[in-house]
Amino acid sequence: MLLFMLVVYNLAFLPALGNNVLDEFMLKCFLESQYVPEAGLLRAAVTAYPDNETIYVANDNVLAARALEVLGSPLAEEVLATLNNKYNGGWNGKIDVLFGRDIQDQFYSSYIETLGYTYSSKFNTTFVIAFEKLNTSSPIINWRDYADLIVYKALDKLLSGSRLEAEQLFLKLVELWNGYGFYDRQAREKGVYAVYKIALAVFLYRALKSSGSNIPNQYRDLYDKWVEIIAMAQDPVYGGIHTDYVVEKDAIKITGDMNVETTSMVVLALYSDYPRLIGEHARDLCVRDCSSYLFSLLLILLFLGLLASRVLESK
Repeated sequence: MLLFMLVVYNLAFLPALGNNVLDEFMLKCFLESQYVPEAGLLRAAVTAYPDNETIYVANDNVLAARALEVLGSPLAEEVLATLNNKYNGGWNGKIDVLFGRDIQDQFYSSYIETLGYTYSSKFNTTFVIAFEKLNTSSPIINWRDYADLIVYKALDKLLSGSRLEAEQLFLKLVELWNGYGFYDRQAREKGVYAVYKIALAVFLYRALKSSGSNIPNQYRDLYDKWVEIIAMAQDPVYGGIHTDYVVEKDAIKITGDMNVETTSMVVLALYSDYPRLIGEHARDLCVRDCSSYLFSLLLILLFLGLLASRVLESK
C-alpha cells in the first residue's frame, strides 16, 4: 500500500477549496505554544485534566508533527525526529490512513500505555508520556456507528482503489448528519458533538473530490457548513480549536478545551495536501485498473473474432 512522503510541501496558506475563514497563523501559534522542550513533543490540552498534563505520542503528536509542517513551523522537524528516533514513528494503525498508510480491515478499541514521565520547566509540571494503542483482542463490531471510523474506512478504500465503496461510506457518513453535527453513537451517549469528526469529514470530502468522484459536488453546501462550524470552534484569543459543541435552542454553543489533536486534524483537513494525494492515488489506480480491464477485453474480442473467422473458413 502506498506510503506518502512524510514531508508535505508548504500549502498552509492556500485555502482548501476556497474557504479561508480560519486564522492559520493563530493555529500555528497555538500548536507551538503546546510544545514541551524536555520531551520534544506537544502536550495534549490546555486546561482539561489529565490531558493538560499528558503527552500522547499517538494520536496527538503524529498528527501535530505533520500539521506543524504544513503550517511552516520549525518545530515540525523536532517533533518528527523525536517520533522517529524514540517511538518508531508513533504509528498506531488507525490515524495512519490519513497519511497514506494501510490500516487493518477491522477496527479495535483503544487503550493507553504509559511510557514514562518528564518534568517541564516551561510548564512547571511533570508530564505523563502515553501512547494510544489498539487492543486487538477487542474488535469494534458496529464501526459504522462512529463517524470517525467511517472516514478512516473510506480513506482506506480509496487507498486500495475502491472509489465506489468510499463513496458509499461517504453517503453513510452524511446519513449521520442531523443538521448540527454527526449524531453517531458517541454523540448520543455523551450529549455533545465532536469537532474533530467534522474535520475528518472535510478531509474525506477533499479526498473524494480529488479522486474524480462527483458525489462531493452534491454536498458543497454541507461542506461549507462543516467549515463554518470549525471556524466557530477556533478560539479567538489563543487560536486553538475547541474540542466539542452542543446545540441549545437551535444554536451551536462551543464547549470543551482546546487541544492538539483536534487542532491538528483541522489543519490537515483544510490546508494539507494529504487529502489530494489520497484522492489522486485512488484515481490513478482506477485508471490503471480500467485500462487493464479494457486491454483484457480487447484481447478476448480479438480471440473471439479470430475463432469465428476460422469457424467460417472451415465451413
